[in-house]
Amino acid sequence: MKDEGKLKLYDLISTSAAGDAPVEKLEMLCEEFYAEKTVGYNRIYAARGANEQVDKVVRCFNTNLPYAAKYAVLEDGEQYQITVKQMIVDEDCTDLTLVRVEDYYDVISE
Repeated sequence: MKDEGKLKLYDLISTSAAGDAPVEKLEMLCEEFYAEKTVGYNRIYAARGANEQVDKVVRCFNTNLPYAAKYAVLEDGEQYQITVKQMIVDEDCTDLTLVRVEDYYDVISE
């Protein structure tokens, strides 16, 4: 499988003080090597049936991704919400189903 580079996995946290208006930012959890996969017809139609969309599917070469990972940023800087994590035990990898984020979150400096 082709290696596309590294993606960064994030959790969305509140950075505001108690009582202030909420300010949510992305906090990086880890970086992982990944490869893009073809989004198949079954996945597209299943998402449409659930009134959802699928923008990308990527394969991370790790089965121990952080549970708190809710967002991914690819090397092109695009932000995606992770909607499905599917562990592929036989191949020691995890497939992530991604939906593009319309309004980008600020990222806490690494």
